[in-house]
Amino acid sequence: MSAPVLFAVLLAQTCGGLASILSKLALAGFGPWTMVAVRQVLGVCVLYALSRVGGGALVGDTRAREPFTLRDWALLLTLSWGGYALPQVLLAHGIALSTGTNGALLSPLEPIGILIGGAILLRERLTRWRLIAVGLGTAGAVLIVLQGGVRPELGNPRGDALIAAGHLSWAIYTLAAKPLLERHDPGRVSLLSVVLSLPILAALAIGEPIDFARALPALGWVAVLALTGSAIGTLSWNYALRSISAGTMAAFIFVQPLIGLVAGRALLSEPVGALALLGAVLILVGVTLEARRSAPPPSAAIGAADAAARDATRLPS
Repeated sequence: MSAPVLFAVLLAQTCGGLASILSKLALAGFGPWTMVAVRQVLGVCVLYALSRVGGGALVGDTRAREPFTLRDWALLLTLSWGGYALPQVLLAHGIALSTGTNGALLSPLEPIGILIGGAILLRERLTRWRLIAVGLGTAGAVLIVLQGGVRPELGNPRGDALIAAGHLSWAIYTLAAKPLLERHDPGRVSLLSVVLSLPILAALAIGEPIDFARALPALGWVAVLALTGSAIGTLSWNYALRSISAGTMAAFIFVQPLIGLVAGRALLSEPVGALALLGAVLILVGVTLEARRSAPPPSAAIGAADAAARDATRLPS
């Protein structure tokens, strides 16, 4: 793996690890509905600006000119509402009740959600190793949720359950995007998924009160979240996946909880309990086992990386 690719991998995972911590900081000034809606608006602006600066690179693929069929629009609405808006709403409400650190510790559940969704919706076979990965991921998530019940100052069971559901539901995006990305530009699909989520999120946020004295400083954290999560994280993720397999990328997901632990302690002074740490380790072991078992042989690395880039394109949490 070259130095630029390794840097892109670590940068993408770092942005993912920071997302929960930045969300917690933003929630100090916004309600969950409003925070997600504002992030989406800023995310659209950032992605569009980057596409213009790059000469349309994000939406410049020749496939962008292909018209969307009714089936394409149905898939696009599914990934926009169910695979992009829903996870962010669940995560925002969960982190508001619990801690940003627990949000980061539960982040490796995303690959577990893809395994489960693939088995249910795509009838992909759950091999013995995949069942072990799902089992370890489930056990780890349960331990993190239980931590809040044992020591309430370290989390909230309901909030942690919402966070776990949010990370798992990111799989909807990947599964719905897979057939779309075979015919359409990944950048256009990503941008439209954000745009289409705006009306429903704006409608839900209208009734949420806003304290402008608290919202103004929090707006800066939402802007940082949109920049890192919607722009830098997405671009570095896709750049890395041009050169390595999805399995190799998943093997680096351990960076996310580590970054979350450090940032949670530094920015929020959040403590973490032994049960939560053990749960995070179990999830990571399960993901790593599946990633290593699913990694393609070196001779197939380039082809697999291109396929993975098409299939895994999404905006990180």
